Amino acid sequence: MSREKEIITLRIAGLSEGVHEYTFLCLASDFKDPELGDPSFCNDIHVRAVANKTESEITVDIETETVVDLNCDICLEPLKKALSGSYRIFFVFGGSDAGEENENYRTLDRNASEIDLTEDVRETLLLSKPVKAVCTGNPQCAVYHGNKSGTDEKPKENMSQ
Repeated sequence: MSREKEIITLRIAGLSEGVHEYTFLCLASDFKDPELGDPSFCNDIHVRAVANKTESEITVDIETETVVDLNCDICLEPLKKALSGSYRIFFVFGGSDAGEENENYRTLDRNASEIDLTEDVRETLLLSKPVKAVCTGNPQCAVYHGNKSGTDEKPKENMSQ
């Protein structure tokens, strides 16, 4: 594993055709992004990139894994949650306009020496963060004391006034 301080790159100069695996270990602070700078992203971030090079393109599969510290949105109890995300990008050699139609396709110069994946890893991490964090197993959490039958159990008001 390599530890990059500011950027996650794949060295592709002289890369032979076939499958190549890269692993990185980084921190959220390495990205210098306020969205990743909150206290929840305080653990190591493991990044695995698998590049499959052919004559016409390089396909890169990115996988991210980390553990975040969150608070339950209902009872505010602290909880740890394992996050994992994945993303696939196609780097096409030459002057193709594929990138204009689909953000997963990007044009790559045949003489390029490396591919910068920093922004793609950052986005993968942010997209893997849950919108709502809730407890799973805390009996004190209100989510487990709510209505389980799916019917509305609100008290009915007296309509005869």
